[in-house]
Amino acid sequence: MKFPTRALNRFVAVALAAALAACASNDDKEDTDPVALVDISPNVELREVWSKGIGKIDRKRYAMLQPALANGVLYAANSEGEVFAFDRSTGRRQWETDLDVSLSGGVGAGQGIVVVSDYRGRVIALGLSDGREVWSYQVSGEVVSAPAVGAGMVVVQTVDGKLIGLDAASGEERWSHFTSLPVLTLRGTAAPVISGSTVFAGLDNGKLIALGVTDGIPRWEQRVAIPQGSAELERVVDIDGAPVVRGDLVFAASYQGRVVALSRQDGRGLWARDASTNHSVAVGGGNVYLSGADGSVHAYNVGNGQIVWSNSELLRRELSGPAYFGDVLVVGDLEGYLHVLDPASGQLIGRERIDRDPVRIPMLVDGDLLFALSDGGELVALRLERG
Repeated sequence: MKFPTRALNRFVAVALAAALAACASNDDKEDTDPVALVDISPNVELREVWSKGIGKIDRKRYAMLQPALANGVLYAANSEGEVFAFDRSTGRRQWETDLDVSLSGGVGAGQGIVVVSDYRGRVIALGLSDGREVWSYQVSGEVVSAPAVGAGMVVVQTVDGKLIGLDAASGEERWSHFTSLPVLTLRGTAAPVISGSTVFAGLDNGKLIALGVTDGIPRWEQRVAIPQGSAELERVVDIDGAPVVRGDLVFAASYQGRVVALSRQDGRGLWARDASTNHSVAVGGGNVYLSGADGSVHAYNVGNGQIVWSNSELLRRELSGPAYFGDVLVVGDLEGYLHVLDPASGQLIGRERIDRDPVRIPMLVDGDLLFALSDGGELVALRLERG
């Protein structure tokens, strides 16, 4: 099987990092193992409302198949091509469709369609109400993140550096924007986000870009991370987490770079702090929250970026991005645990295990429910309860 040069570069980055880790001596083993969990005295509980087994998510191929909500229905997909619709509140299955392809990216929902993509670069739209195929469109490269759906458009980011805008009704390509990629990048791309008439996207070169959602015309572009060092691995600064839009601000973070707050209007920087993550940040309670690449969790003041707290009790546990849920913060880990932190102090105040497989896919918050999906395909709806 032949791979495009860019795809090989992406695999080289991951493989080389793994090789370096494997070279660690036995003396260093304690410093590379995940931190062991200690007993806590929980004062909150994540109570399961419903759960469904939907089939595995192939994270070894870096599939990113996060659930999506539209009109009170939760849409989810597995790597084997099965797409599901569940009632948000009860978990009752409304429909299931088997596309008979290996899915790599999704799920996007809205505009009457639910959208996924396969490893051959085919973007597929299904009807929200019945799961029947509405249209499909072949793009130039794999899509391994969720598409953005809104304003009459579907916007996807491909691994070969393109943002592509498709008409939501017909699948016809309306515009395409290309960005030159670095020699080495992480295997993954950031999901675009549509807000109003603008689509925001983090890029593999460490920049955040804002484009007109219907025409693809760039409105501004701002560097989040500046590559450092002489080795190519040291210069990897991908933004792999979706940007977060709140009011007049856009928040984003990069690998081996920074977490930033930018003006939504013109990209002007409000503040920036050194950070490293391949996830989205969360915003709430006056703070911006980040799961570091090393397993640390941090809170920054939303107005000035000053560090509020840091928690190092979950180091090397391969955390998911944080979710601000009710008045608590939740992160998943490599052993299927959801950890609950106090957003004001960073103290661990609760823990729930939903599976033995990792929970690293972005969680989804909707009102009083938190939706989490493990790599093993356990889809769980949870409600916060206090003891």
